[in-house]
Amino acid sequence: MSTESDFSHEPPGRAAHEPMTEPQPDPIAQGRAARRRAAAAAASAPGAAAAVGAAEPEPNLIEQGRAARRRAARESMAEAEAEPAFVEPPRAAVAVDEPEPTPAPVPSPAPRRTERTPAPAPAPEPESRRTAAAVENPDGIPLAPYTIPEVPAIGWDPSTSPRRRWIARGLLGAVLTVQAALSLRLLAAAHPDEAATMVAGRQQLDHLLHGTPVTTDLVERIQGSPWLYPPLAGAAANADGIWGTRLLSLGFALITTVLLYSLTRRLFNERVAICAIGVYAVLQSTVVVGFYAAPESLALLLVALAAWTTVFTARRHPALALLAAPPAALACAVAYSAAFAVPALVALAFAGARPYQRTGPAALRALLAGAGTLVLLLPYGTLGKLAGWSPSRGNAPGPAGSILLNTLQWAGLFTVLAVAGTIAYARREQMNEHDAPEQDPLPTSRGQRALLGTVLTVTALLIPAAHLWTGTSGALFRHLGYGALLAAPLAGVGLTRLVGAHFRHPQLGILVWVALLALGLEQSALRYQNGPDSGRLLAVLRVHTDPQGHYLTEVDGLAEYYLGGVSKPEQWVSARTGTEYRDAAGAQHHGDAGSVAAIRDGWFSMVVLDSTAPKATDRALSDALTASGQYRLIAQFTSPTGDSSTYKVYLKH
Repeated sequence: MSTESDFSHEPPGRAAHEPMTEPQPDPIAQGRAARRRAAAAAASAPGAAAAVGAAEPEPNLIEQGRAARRRAARESMAEAEAEPAFVEPPRAAVAVDEPEPTPAPVPSPAPRRTERTPAPAPAPEPESRRTAAAVENPDGIPLAPYTIPEVPAIGWDPSTSPRRRWIARGLLGAVLTVQAALSLRLLAAAHPDEAATMVAGRQQLDHLLHGTPVTTDLVERIQGSPWLYPPLAGAAANADGIWGTRLLSLGFALITTVLLYSLTRRLFNERVAICAIGVYAVLQSTVVVGFYAAPESLALLLVALAAWTTVFTARRHPALALLAAPPAALACAVAYSAAFAVPALVALAFAGARPYQRTGPAALRALLAGAGTLVLLLPYGTLGKLAGWSPSRGNAPGPAGSILLNTLQWAGLFTVLAVAGTIAYARREQMNEHDAPEQDPLPTSRGQRALLGTVLTVTALLIPAAHLWTGTSGALFRHLGYGALLAAPLAGVGLTRLVGAHFRHPQLGILVWVALLALGLEQSALRYQNGPDSGRLLAVLRVHTDPQGHYLTEVDGLAEYYLGGVSKPEQWVSARTGTEYRDAAGAQHHGDAGSVAAIRDGWFSMVVLDSTAPKATDRALSDALTASGQYRLIAQFTSPTGDSSTYKVYLKH
């Protein structure tokens, strides 16, 4: 039997800490007492068990409280899902039950279990994910669910920004300043090629403006159309002499660097573009051609413009590839050596468009670019002249070892950097080499990356191979510029991989760039110091020149340009192009045979030989001078750098 003490029992120690107050009924204790009474009644009266079981069970207050908390949590989650502040629907809401204490076993009916609320179906591909969890909230206060923000693919933004653009432009200006300073320090007299270009250019310009006849044979010495670059060089020479012509070439070189930066940024990003122009601007070929009165300065600019146009139209209609044909054809007309870059430009039309277009449209782009270039070269027989041109034309042959050594000295480290960049880029593509790779992906397959890298670097290897095949090193330093221009983007990739992500190893990139800078400084200075002293040669020629004489020279251009006050250009005959001579018997002689016949008859008053001229021509003239007996050697000048270049002056008795 239960007593009153069963309902008024207090936990031990409570009276010692709380004042004596009216005891409050404890619902839990009341429930326990009721269960005890029911159990005692069932034990004492077996016949009453059926009546007790049939009676209505008393409410379980603990289960009722837990059910109330679950209902409040579900209502809170429903209100949070309907909240308009969250635009995106939640992916999942999971109600979390707190752990329940194990109740003591009682003979009363088992309490009803609350089923777990099923999670709603996830929304299709949400941009943000949100996970909500129900917490204990006995007061029923609505709580917003916990939201997990979207995690980006990388911890920084790869897309371009105004800040990045302005920093890149500032670095571009710094690179252009360094390039201009390196070129402007090359103060020297005009080289024979520069002098020949200016003399021919002045006469071509006068012919265009005033109709005066062209009397010099130096027009044939120019390895390109005489109506394109020479008139520009002649106008610059009329304005400020050799300085005006060299400043014109410097302007062309700086614009070329800007175009290289732009096309590299379109292929990759600003970081790779800065690295590309940084290594390109300090090369010997870039520094020298940027301050050298030669058609290659304008041809390089046109090749860069054709490459930029090809990259710019890579994602557009295939017919737009025809826009690259005019600058490519014009570059070949300005300097025949630009034909080295045409295969790479045609292949770039395919490789640059392959990531964005299927194989058919990409191949159509390459076909249109190549066909358009060939069609534009048909007028004036330019295509035939290109087919008959060779790097050995007008230059002395050289041994293969010397050609390889010069190539390694002038472009070896740069080529290794470009090839390494091609291999690294083909193996794996890095996000820090492209702008916004997730929204605007560049080639992701290894084959596409290998194709693009090979197309851009093959010209740097093709040009030395062509000079080895023809056996000449003449003008190699100028021709290497085409390969360096096209391979510079991959050299920028190689330098970026060397530095690492987030500039992990900047000292390695600085080391390579300083090495390239030191090589460019030394080699460009040697290029202007190479060869005999033209000032001493001109001093001797000035003494023995008169307005009625005829002079044969292998040093084209120097006498015509610097001795214009005491002679006329038509008095000087270029031994490299040969002589049109009719002897006393009326026989007409051409080329080297004409020069030999004129020397035999004593028609020339003075003969100037240059050991860098074609060996067959130089040997034939030397033998003719010895056999004639009418000429004596009055001066000989050797290069101060110790090479085999020598000037010899023969005067008629």
